[in-house]
Amino acid sequence: YMIPVKLTMRNFMPYRDNVPPLYFNSLHTASIWGDNGNGKSAIIDAMTWALWGKTRAKSDDELIHLGENETEVEFDFDIGQQTYRVIRKHTRPKTRRGSGQSGLEFQISTGDGFRPITGNTIRETEQKIKDTLHMDYETFVNSAFLRQGHADEFTVSSPAKRKQVLADILD
Repeated sequence: YMIPVKLTMRNFMPYRDNVPPLYFNSLHTASIWGDNGNGKSAIIDAMTWALWGKTRAKSDDELIHLGENETEVEFDFDIGQQTYRVIRKHTRPKTRRGSGQSGLEFQISTGDGFRPITGNTIRETEQKIKDTLHMDYETFVNSAFLRQGHADEFTVSSPAKRKQVLADILD
């Protein structure tokens, strides 16, 4: 199972470029609380976007802090005794009809820092991450995280979907 270690966000949703990293390695249990709109869900969105490229936003452009042109999330996590790092970036398109540029890096910790294990494409890299985690986004949001307004997602799913989620969790 995945254990979060460190989350760094730059120009991600309500967070600008001056946000210090959030370290999880000294926490056993944590609670994130605050008023609506303060960015609680954005912290989880940063993790899910880094890992699976998915959030509650309609597009990656919506993730970029207002007035900025790019966003980046770096997320370190442990699986067993191994530490991994995922870095996902997105740049706003230069023209209204253009498409933004996205990038994804997947790295593994070595004795001398991190070494890339990124695939040749974003899709290939996302598959490597999914294979490493043994979990996709749907399994995560139905088992480890209850999205705001979607707490009943598992219970209202079809029996086949619930069975698949449980099978994925239990491997």
